[in-house]
Amino acid sequence: MKKQKNNRIFDRLNFLFVIIIIASIAIVFKLFNLQVVKHGYYEALASGQHSLFEELVPERGEIYVEDKFSKKLYPLAINKKMNLVYAVPEQIEDKNATSILLAPLLSMSKDEIYDLISDEKKLYVPIKHKVEGDTVEQIKNLNLSGISYQTEDWRYYPDKVLGSHILGFVGFVNDQKKGQYGVEGYYDNTLSGKNGFLQSEKNTLGEIISGTKNFVQGAEDGSDIVLTIDRLIQDKVETVVKDAVEKNGAESGSAIVMDPQTGAIIAMAGYPNFDPNNYSEVENVNVFSNSSIYELYEPGSAFKPLIVSMALDQNLISPDTKFNDNGKMEIDEYTIQNFDKKAYGDLTVTQILEKSNNIGMVQIARTLGREKMYDYMINYGFDENSGVDLDTEAGTIVKKPNEWSEMDFATMSFGQGIATTPLRLINAISCVANGGRLLKPYIVKKIIRPDGSEETTKPKAVRQVIKPETAETLSAMMVSVMEKGFGQPARVEGYKIAGKTGTAQVPSSDGKGYDPNKKITTFVGFGPIEYPRFAILVKLNNPGGDVWAESTTGPAFKAIAQELLKYYQIAPSN
Repeated sequence: MKKQKNNRIFDRLNFLFVIIIIASIAIVFKLFNLQVVKHGYYEALASGQHSLFEELVPERGEIYVEDKFSKKLYPLAINKKMNLVYAVPEQIEDKNATSILLAPLLSMSKDEIYDLISDEKKLYVPIKHKVEGDTVEQIKNLNLSGISYQTEDWRYYPDKVLGSHILGFVGFVNDQKKGQYGVEGYYDNTLSGKNGFLQSEKNTLGEIISGTKNFVQGAEDGSDIVLTIDRLIQDKVETVVKDAVEKNGAESGSAIVMDPQTGAIIAMAGYPNFDPNNYSEVENVNVFSNSSIYELYEPGSAFKPLIVSMALDQNLISPDTKFNDNGKMEIDEYTIQNFDKKAYGDLTVTQILEKSNNIGMVQIARTLGREKMYDYMINYGFDENSGVDLDTEAGTIVKKPNEWSEMDFATMSFGQGIATTPLRLINAISCVANGGRLLKPYIVKKIIRPDGSEETTKPKAVRQVIKPETAETLSAMMVSVMEKGFGQPARVEGYKIAGKTGTAQVPSSDGKGYDPNKKITTFVGFGPIEYPRFAILVKLNNPGGDVWAESTTGPAFKAIAQELLKYYQIAPSN
């Protein structure tokens, strides 16, 4: 019995010894595999990340404007070389010590870094982007195993806030860089190019097998973009809008300058604006939205010239046709009056525009009729997107005539009860400036492909809205508004400029009527009348006090018009 017991103990010891031998062999094999067999692989991985990264990741196209005189390109959005600090977890000898040393240099917590570098199932772990070169040098001097860096391109906007609503920015969506808002968002695929890829043989654990053949498909870089924007005019317009907002105590403001002969946007500004280099610091994301294309509003009296154009085009009225204004108009349970509560008696159509007369406009609309009014609004593009190549353009819907109440029909004649964007309004007014053609607005002048080939944007006429003679007649009437009517504060001495004011009510937040404490002021026009080179729209949201468009947006319109006349070296009309 004692001998059998000793044999069992001996067998157990032998079994344990065999287990120890097998475990030792496995450990030695693992170390040999890491330090000898895969040494070259990991060494190549560490030293070759730079070239592999450049092969697989495309360079984003840049955004430029062209100098009017020299034709040289000036950058508005470029790629700046920064650094990505990354880890190869299997190579890190002491993860805790590594985390402690990196934390102060990368402005990260020790635990945050430790969690990132502890997953040895990952071959490659990004730790931090946008690391400056001097910080990388400090990390290199630490000689930390498994920690390296990679140069990479980051979006940089040299002019900071200039054109921010036009440009948008490049941010992260699901850990991927993506253009958002503006040109960056609309042309993201064009600018970003195509990623390359690496095809390798892997073992059953999903690990790349050292020494096998790899296939690398190189990346395709993105295309560069040249905008229609004039940088000097853009800067001037942004300054004017900012000053107008602050001077009038408005909540916000915007302005557009367009070439009415082509549809090209020369400037588009909004205030408040933002620095796309630091977009993550913006507290209110609504600041990112370009109000010129995103914000729907009732334009008020700035809409009146378009209603007049419709009746003129149908030969139902002439500039001298008279309507009687007795000061009030009863419709259902409502009373329509002029903004100043006055009665003006007999007025010509030109005088109705000059005095921005509501009672006269309702009578012009009734002369035109619902169906014709609706058809022209559709032709002017108020029920469709303008097609401008900017991200986040808001859509609109014009109700059918059979859905209009008698009050709807009346108020639409003076720009209330119909919503549009500033861009669609100025595009419609540009029809009057260019002989009656609705053009597709655009902001990209040309696209430059990586191979040097270019794709130039050509002006596109969508349709003829009014007859050329109608446009010519209405243009003269709008000049009279500037010289004799409420447009006088925007008048530029010596030049014939067409224009119209608009002070509109703002619907209340509860959807019941209008807010008595809010208003939107607009001034829109074009010039010079002989051959219009520019169309301008200026808009202020809720300027403080008992003010009107003529005293708020009128001076801003004049400041921009004066700058354009001087910049284009346009001789006086007289």
